[in-house]
Amino acid sequence: MLSFVFQKMLNKKWMTISLLLGNLLMIAIAAAIPLYSQAVLQRTLMKNLSNYLTETGQYPGTVVAKATYNEFFKGNLDDLYQTEENLQKMSEKIGIPCQEMVAHFNKTNVTVASPVEINGKVQKLSIKLGSYSDFEDHVEITYGEMYGEDIRGNVFDVVVNEKTFVEENLILGQEWITERVTDESGNPYRIRIAGVFKNKDEQDPYWLSSPAEWSSIYIMDEKLFEDLIIHPATGSVNINAQWHMVLDYTQMQVEQVEPALGAIEKDRTSFKEKGIKTEVYFESILENFLTEEQKLNITILVLQTPVFVLLVAFIFMVSRQMLDNEQNEISVFKSRGAAKWQLVWVYFLQSIILAALGLAGGIPLGIQICKIIGASNAFLEFVQRAALVVELTPAVWMFAGLAAVCSVCTMILPVFKHANVTIVMHKRQRNRKSKRPLWQTLFLDVILLGISFYGLFQFKGQEEYLAQRAMDGAALDPSLYFCSSIFILGSGLLTLRLLPILVGLIYRLGKKWWPPAVHASFLRILRVNDNQGFLVVFLVLTMALGIFSTSTARTINSNAEEKVSYLTDVVLLEKWKDNSEALKRAGGDPSDASSGGTSGTMELIYEEPDFEKYLEMDGVEQVTKVLVNEDIQVMLEKGRIKNVRLMGINTKEFGEIAWFKESLLSIHWYHYLNAMSQNSRAILVSSNFRDVYGYKIGDPLTFSNADEGSVRGIIYGFIDYFPSYSPVTTTRGEDGVYEQTDNFLIVAHLSQLQSSWGITPYQVWIKTKDSSRFLYDYVEESGTEYVIFEDMAAELIAIKNDPVFQGTNGILTIGFIIVLMLCMAGFLIYWILSIQSRTLQFGIFRAMGMSKKEVLSMLLIEQIFISGMSIGAGILVGWLSSKLFVPLIQIAYSSLDRVIPLEIISQGNDYLRLGIVIGVMIVLCMSILGILISRIRISQALKLGED
Repeated sequence: MLSFVFQKMLNKKWMTISLLLGNLLMIAIAAAIPLYSQAVLQRTLMKNLSNYLTETGQYPGTVVAKATYNEFFKGNLDDLYQTEENLQKMSEKIGIPCQEMVAHFNKTNVTVASPVEINGKVQKLSIKLGSYSDFEDHVEITYGEMYGEDIRGNVFDVVVNEKTFVEENLILGQEWITERVTDESGNPYRIRIAGVFKNKDEQDPYWLSSPAEWSSIYIMDEKLFEDLIIHPATGSVNINAQWHMVLDYTQMQVEQVEPALGAIEKDRTSFKEKGIKTEVYFESILENFLTEEQKLNITILVLQTPVFVLLVAFIFMVSRQMLDNEQNEISVFKSRGAAKWQLVWVYFLQSIILAALGLAGGIPLGIQICKIIGASNAFLEFVQRAALVVELTPAVWMFAGLAAVCSVCTMILPVFKHANVTIVMHKRQRNRKSKRPLWQTLFLDVILLGISFYGLFQFKGQEEYLAQRAMDGAALDPSLYFCSSIFILGSGLLTLRLLPILVGLIYRLGKKWWPPAVHASFLRILRVNDNQGFLVVFLVLTMALGIFSTSTARTINSNAEEKVSYLTDVVLLEKWKDNSEALKRAGGDPSDASSGGTSGTMELIYEEPDFEKYLEMDGVEQVTKVLVNEDIQVMLEKGRIKNVRLMGINTKEFGEIAWFKESLLSIHWYHYLNAMSQNSRAILVSSNFRDVYGYKIGDPLTFSNADEGSVRGIIYGFIDYFPSYSPVTTTRGEDGVYEQTDNFLIVAHLSQLQSSWGITPYQVWIKTKDSSRFLYDYVEESGTEYVIFEDMAAELIAIKNDPVFQGTNGILTIGFIIVLMLCMAGFLIYWILSIQSRTLQFGIFRAMGMSKKEVLSMLLIEQIFISGMSIGAGILVGWLSSKLFVPLIQIAYSSLDRVIPLEIISQGNDYLRLGIVIGVMIVLCMSILGILISRIRISQALKLGED
């Protein structure tokens, strides 16, 4: 049986190869979903945790438990000591090994007195007496010695950090009498300053806060603290207890996140019942990660589903085509007594073999697809990026296995119909006029288009709701992408319905003048339109999906990039020095620039950093000063408004450096800058300010910066947008409803502002020649402190590396390539079978006197009217689907801090790249067909006809 199946597959090698290709791609796509999701999410999780360490300086795997042992403590001393054990159990539940477990106890406000009077007075200190577990292993004694473990004559040792030692003028060996820490007889203990310590390693996760910053903290032996302070404590004594457990966050896996959050919440409740508060540093990271994971998984599934459906359709169509070609053999077997189950078994074995081969090659191909997705930078655009670390999890095998089962079912499904046909029934069906396809009878194309337009109408009415869901972190609504997919599919079927009508119309218009070759071509297209439907639909889908994908990817990427680029290359604000400390000592208010303190003679003065250094840096192309103040007050006739944004600029420099999208304003924004440059008091004001308060061009406007004095400007223009300015701020209320608040803007001359208010901190906007790396090197070498350091290139890289954006680009690209391969396979299948089945017809045409050139022109005309018109229809469908659905899909990628409006963006390079790829496919297919046609021997075809 197996040898018969293999022989049959070899006889239909083109069909077999096509089916194997479909199986490989289907299983690869199915396997790539969990492969990519797992790999990119694991990388994202590690990156988020590492960034937390970099940004906050706190170890992200830290769990802190705190309690105060006093009369209000809900548990007892045993519950307190059991906390460490419970934290260990939490670590086991989470599944991450514990690196450090630190127990810290302390008693605050311990009054100690020096036994020696100075100038007749007893020196007293209020200190914090505490202990740490395993303290000795993590510190280094810089002076003196480590504390002892025993009490010697009512004296016990303590150690302090260098800051405490210096600030409190301590002396090694010095003793202090404790006033409230006494022995059983009521005699006070003495503490001896045994040594000074510092932490061994600044990066040691043992330290929750750097001990170099401690003040008035005296550390003693842990066992002594327990015996002398904790156990003798009465209900009125406060003893603070703190444990922090440091988990090895580098060992955390994606699948552990959700169980970890569950364990944290459960244990938090258990601790709370005993009066112990817990804090998990990485909890918010894990919560945000779960939202991101859900969004990514839904996005991948939504984007992959249309491709998966097309693969199923491809396998079904090829299987049906193969069965149509083998119907004669099947009918002969059936008429000779073969049972239906035997015929089904033959094709079932064939399906199993193909699925097994697909499974063997599909998973490695899925790994490569996963890496391609990880390297995607835009649609059909790839960059060098660190390869994703893929792992063959059980989910990968499950997805691949389900795809293989689906493929087997798809291939075996048409067999049941063909296995019932005897030779007599087959002959009757061949001589009977072909019926109208079921989908045309049911008007499936019209139904699909109706559903898509209904969905589009519904989503258009819910744009605000979709935007709010996106702001909440929700993923792309699957039904939205489903609507766009069925629109493309319905349009493809409608093209297949209309194509014969259009070709028939053209044929009738020139029926009297068509030469024989053209006449034969038209008759072929009109009479044999069943088989060509397969090709037409796939060509339309290929072009439409290609255009739709490139438009979707370009729109998503460009809008995200423009949001980041709405400034310039680099924006800096150094930390300025001022005399605020002197003002405080003098009784002035540093927030009041005109404050004269108690004498009225002092004012807040800033020390301007060296601006010229930026002009001298090699990587700087241009640089300018920009004053930005968000707390400006504008005086109106009936009062004043606060929190107006002010930008002070040098018009020429600013226009050359800032990035601004020209389409945001009705006229080029340079005209506003040119008009403003004509008058030192000219200002630009946001349009929403005009709309709300009714101002017009030429009106004066007075504004002030707190109490620094007012500035009077003349309005020279109203603008909707300006670099770095957002007209509205969207905030979410406690009720979950989003509200928009108008932001008002004033753009004035920097020189005019500085002449009125003096030199105040301003931003430095830099346009770089190439990379901004030189600025990072400068910061590292100089140690300059910056309040603002915004690098647009770094933010753009972060967007490109975002798993959702990366997955969207990669999947759209991979989906298009797969559809292209399917289209190419379908193209070759149709034309190879068409040419092979018409060999005798070509021979007859040649015998009737038709030249070889006319035969080739006949095939060329068929190509134009079948392939060419299908490609043209696909372009039209892709353009329409982009216009209709891309704006809604783009909403899913919007955010609360959206500055400039969303816009459908397409670039000629994208379509050129798309055209080249499709052109290469058509040329390759035509080359293969040309080789096949050149091998046809007309004389043998004529001899076959005579036989």
